[in-house]
Amino acid sequence: MTKNNSPEKSTSGNTSMIYCGAHYTRCPVEVRELWAQGYALPQGPAALKEIIAATMNTETFEVVVISTCNRFDLCLFGDLAPSKIETIFSSYAEWTLKNRTSPNADSPRSKSISGNVSSWLRWQTGDQALHQLFRVAASLDSLVIGEPHILGQLKDAYQSAVSRGLCTQEANAAFNRTFQVAKRIRTETDLGKNAISIGHAAVEIIQRVFEDLSRQNCLLLGAGEMARITAQHLRACGATQITFANRTLANARKLCEQVPDSNAIHLDDGLKQLKEYDVIIAATAAQEFVLRPEHGDVLTRRRSGLPAVIVDISVPRNVDPALGQLKNIFVFDIDDLDKVMESSRVARKAAAAAAEKIIVDELAEFTSQRRQRENLVNIGKFHAWVRQIVILEVNKSLKASPQLDEKQIGITADAVAKKLVSHPAFLARADLRIEHDANSVGDVLQLLFKLSQEEKD
Repeated sequence: MTKNNSPEKSTSGNTSMIYCGAHYTRCPVEVRELWAQGYALPQGPAALKEIIAATMNTETFEVVVISTCNRFDLCLFGDLAPSKIETIFSSYAEWTLKNRTSPNADSPRSKSISGNVSSWLRWQTGDQALHQLFRVAASLDSLVIGEPHILGQLKDAYQSAVSRGLCTQEANAAFNRTFQVAKRIRTETDLGKNAISIGHAAVEIIQRVFEDLSRQNCLLLGAGEMARITAQHLRACGATQITFANRTLANARKLCEQVPDSNAIHLDDGLKQLKEYDVIIAATAAQEFVLRPEHGDVLTRRRSGLPAVIVDISVPRNVDPALGQLKNIFVFDIDDLDKVMESSRVARKAAAAAAEKIIVDELAEFTSQRRQRENLVNIGKFHAWVRQIVILEVNKSLKASPQLDEKQIGITADAVAKKLVSHPAFLARADLRIEHDANSVGDVLQLLFKLSQEEKD
């Protein structure tokens, strides 16, 4: 079993659940976006499924892909080998580099990904994997602890997997319990109260440059949920000049209905007018840079000495980091927000501790229920196995003597008893020990009577 944030380097056997991926705490955004871009391609999900099947050498697995601004994670279920996780991510990175056509593809770091995957990944197996899934849903593993949006993103990821036929029994049970745990944490702790988000963090970093937002002209690139949330935070902090720029103008206008006194323009017009804006926030679904070095001339044609702040809250990134080299242009990406929100994580420490306790309790209960089901299966196998032996031995005796007397019945009983105790006796003579103190009665039955070999025998 692995600990959080430390990958398992060697695994002797397979496991039924693996939670693995690239997280903002150890994997830079220019690498995370590589896998996100691959999965966003029309053929991306199918390609990932093929890579997992080929690498794990099995078609029988379940997978949910969790791709957000902070992570690119795989939640896997089946008879799987954790030691092959690095190969899956390396292969998918190579596939993405061959199939994507975005300017971000020139990143030196992403080109050298094959030799560095192990340092960028983390994974957990078994109960620890389920524990990690619970933590993600509760937003304990988010850049902004307590932010409410990860649960919705997780539900969307699960529904997407269901629609592709990638979730059946194991994934359904795990994710349904995960959503129950997240709801309980929101209800019973303060973690979800006064919740903050990436949009809130973006506004906070902007205020480090512009203290009074009422004087700044703000442009938001994109018209999705994150753009709406960020705009609302801008308004709450005093901003009065807010413009949405989007490729679909109707979507930008729809956001204006939710943000008072805001304007809507086409994305192309917004890019031509960059010099008019003091604050630019990129929150589009584009898979490539929207703001590129050629936009530098427009950005620098501002009044002498007047700064501009660009915050990129998109993954894949929408802003080429080279723009940060221009005079008076301050560029921040999603990884920069981690430093900004450290104080928030400290303030939420008590609520997070209460949430962790709920997760531990829920994990223990879920594991106990699962073991009870497994035990019943093994007990059923044991019963069928004993019945099969009794029938076999009685039939043998009946063939030898159709009219059984007391002595012959005793001989049959002895034969049955010898069959029952032969394998346990062998294990006892060999002084074989139970591998782990967490083994249940069902596990012991399976070990003593070789129930897993019943059908073969």
